[in-house]
Amino acid sequence: MNKTLLALAIPLLLTAGSANAFEVYKDDKNAVSITGWLGFAAVNDTHETEVVNNLSQMSFNFEREERNGWTAYARTEWGINIVSGENSLVLDGSALAAEKTDDFLNNRLGYVGMSHDKWGSLTFGKQWGAYYDVAGTTDLPNVFAGYSVGAYTFGDGGLNGTGRADSAFQYRNDFGPLHIALQYAANSNHKIVEDNAQLESDDNYGASLTYHVNDNLSLLAGFNTSKVTGTIDGANVDLTNEIIGIGAMYGEYYHYADGRDSKGLYIGFNAHQSENNEVVDGQFYDATGAELMVAYQYDNGFVPMAVLTYLDLDTDATSTIQGKWTRQFAMIGLHYRYSNDTVMFAEAKLDFSSMDDAAQEAGEENGFAVGINYFF
Repeated sequence: MNKTLLALAIPLLLTAGSANAFEVYKDDKNAVSITGWLGFAAVNDTHETEVVNNLSQMSFNFEREERNGWTAYARTEWGINIVSGENSLVLDGSALAAEKTDDFLNNRLGYVGMSHDKWGSLTFGKQWGAYYDVAGTTDLPNVFAGYSVGAYTFGDGGLNGTGRADSAFQYRNDFGPLHIALQYAANSNHKIVEDNAQLESDDNYGASLTYHVNDNLSLLAGFNTSKVTGTIDGANVDLTNEIIGIGAMYGEYYHYADGRDSKGLYIGFNAHQSENNEVVDGQFYDATGAELMVAYQYDNGFVPMAVLTYLDLDTDATSTIQGKWTRQFAMIGLHYRYSNDTVMFAEAKLDFSSMDDAAQEAGEENGFAVGINYFF
């Protein structure tokens, strides 16, 4: 894999930053490109229908050829609220949950780095975490995604480094078919979770391994750990947050393929065990989670897909939630690529969660969404 493309498109799965970029400027040393998409979705949660922003975003990518085979690069990515300046529907754990809806622009990524074909890449800033290499294998549908991958515990996963990691140093390199990612963040940033919590994380670490069995099949493993302190509802928090997971992917999903021109079968899978990585009703829980995604990309533009998701909290007599708490549902979707850059979609969530608390189980509802994405 070309290290310049690798560095511009971390993690491994998300190659859209360079492969699908609109070139603004290029000479014999410098290159500037823009990529992103605008999208909206109409989401129904069985009670009401609301039009929401569907992760609209714009990325600016900068690259410069340096001496001795090194390349310097930078990327900044901004979320764009194209629906309104008001609060929009927040689907806990879904792809829509990590967005800040009261600002027109919000920072999603911003990092600088250096890369070399032999020595790999080193980046610093807000970037996709090493653990997201595993989680990202199924975090792909437009609306009902990310519920059980364990990457978005603290909003966008920036606080502990599992999602869009804050203030992270990251090293990546390839050794034959093996790709490694190492991450460290001495993070003193404060994170407000809703209005009742103030948390910070120090000295978090993460790593992932990706083994390319062949051109179609890759096996993955990763972990992340961080120290979390602060308060929730006035109560002190001082704990270790950990997650370890495995994953696999077969084929290539169109959204992040070169030119978004992917065909045939895509399968993604990940499973994890975590400690203090799920927050429900202001309390941290250990958990076990897994997701499986299958999609088939037809030549005529239709992409039928299905996702199975499972998350089980480890409850006991001392926890706020006692008894069984298992979130599980199926997502059935159909995307239609009118062109590689204009995609319409429909996704349905069929919930079959099992919880001893009837009120909590009632909160896990069926849902339906339709929308459109315009890529550039």
